[in-house]
Amino acid sequence: MLNQDTLTKMAVRLPGPLKSLAKAAYYRGKHWAQPDLKQFGTVQDLYYWTSEDDLDTLLLLQNYFSALYPSLDTGTEGVIRIYDPAGALLGIRRFSLAKNGCAKFRVSSLLQDITDGAPCTYGTLEVHIDIPRNVLDHIRPQKPFYFWDRFYIGYVNARGHTCFVHGVDKTHIYHDGNPSPADWYKSGLSHEWAPEMPLNIAEYARFSVIMLNRTSETAAITLSILDVEDNYMSWTREIPAKGVHRFILNEDEVKDLIPTELRMRIHGMTTAFGRPAVFKEFRNGAMSAMHC
Repeated sequence: MLNQDTLTKMAVRLPGPLKSLAKAAYYRGKHWAQPDLKQFGTVQDLYYWTSEDDLDTLLLLQNYFSALYPSLDTGTEGVIRIYDPAGALLGIRRFSLAKNGCAKFRVSSLLQDITDGAPCTYGTLEVHIDIPRNVLDHIRPQKPFYFWDRFYIGYVNARGHTCFVHGVDKTHIYHDGNPSPADWYKSGLSHEWAPEMPLNIAEYARFSVIMLNRTSETAAITLSILDVEDNYMSWTREIPAKGVHRFILNEDEVKDLIPTELRMRIHGMTTAFGRPAVFKEFRNGAMSAMHC
């Protein structure tokens, strides 16, 4: 029997029309990149949340189906799942979305409602918005169809400074009618990532590097910091499946390095797209978040 690599090499050499027929025959109606995309549903991402001291996390959840299908009644419901840093479920909160509607939440309030307090100061969360019935009826005559909601998550401090960052990688597949998701990544690989940005640690009150593990297996991820003379420090953490770790850097943490022009490198990144997020807190109270 021909193996996957041999079949792939043979398929590359086929003419365009034959290549499409071969792909359809080989995958038999399944998606070429993800065999679990074979019905109707949504694809969701994990996000980093924090709720501590003067920091909080904002969720502004829009009914994006209304923009895609303006002539349909797109009223629907959704659920927020909040996890601790190890990927363990802390609690869930269901919500409703009217047509063209939006729901707004603070994670601090959600934690108070579902856990009677804050058992931890950061973790991951996922938002799953159900496909409206009218939309589902509209797309059923088509082939398998999935929606991917990559929204912007916000962070706010006590001074009112707010910043936003979007999702970067897929995590779960929700088939319509099944509340239990399928993992997008069954296991992780080991990628390296070197952000294209120098770091002057003296500019920040706190600089955090956020690494999420969106796979189904625990992963060892290493953050290395190098100065202009290639002196370096590194930290390795075991991040559970669907978990997150926050590397916090400040001048004391990197006092053995020249702090004004540092470089970062990530080893063991589990997925090609799951690059780190950096959370910058400035001494004047401003802050920003970005994927680097």
